[in-house]
This record gives sequence, C-alpha cells and structure tokens, in this order.
Amino acid sequence: MNRVSKIEKSPVAPSVGALLEEARLTRGYSLYDVAETTGLTVAQVTALENDADFDASRIRRTASALGILEKIQDVPRRHH
Repeated sequence: MNRVSKIEKSPVAPSVGALLEEARLTRGYSLYDVAETTGLTVAQVTALENDADFDASRIRRTASALGILEKIQDVPRRHH
C-alpha cells in the first residue's frame, strides 16, 4: 500500500460543503429543490457544496433548510 492510499483512507472531518451535499442527497432533494426552498440560485447552492462559497448567512440558511444547522455551528457568524 502506498502513502497516497493511506492518506485517502484516513478519517477526516467533512467540510461544510460535504455536510450540505450529504444532507441534501440523504433527503432526496435536488439542487433545484434546495435553491427554491432557500431562495438561492442553483449556482449558489453548488458553490456552497463545493466549498467555493463561504458566506455564513447562505451556509446557515441552507443548513437550516436541510435540518443540519447544529452540525455546522463552527461557521463564523457575520457581524453587522
């Protein structure tokens, strides 16, 4: 077994995007379903799932809609 395969199999905490995608798929929702529910675009939901968008408000809105808000409590809150 080479080093790369050992790294790939090591347990790593999932990213926020991975948590959002897993919750969406587990619930059988499409990207469109989540976008419509949250008021975001499909592109914005995709960016969140790909960890390309770190907007805390959008993350919390999506996590709340998917029922996993408690799993992402470490996401920093935006100060006004």
